[in-house]
Amino acid sequence: MGVKDGIELTLVGLLRKYGPAQVSLPIESGQTVLDVIGRLGLNPELVAIVVVNGRQRFKDHPLHPGDRVKLLPLIGGG
Repeated sequence: MGVKDGIELTLVGLLRKYGPAQVSLPIESGQTVLDVIGRLGLNPELVAIVVVNGRQRFKDHPLHPGDRVKLLPLIGGG
């Protein structure tokens, strides 16, 4: 399966412990970023920034085959 059949997903930083840093995932057109986050078993609150095809989006953004998605975590400080 290539990106044209699904999405290319990149997990950044602490999110990498929930899966490979980069993976191709099959999706149905119209599934949202939140749907993908759920499939990974991620707590949506851990994802601070969503980037789809180079543009920042909300978690309810609908996805389409061929999209490139990057999920970035909350960054804690202290």
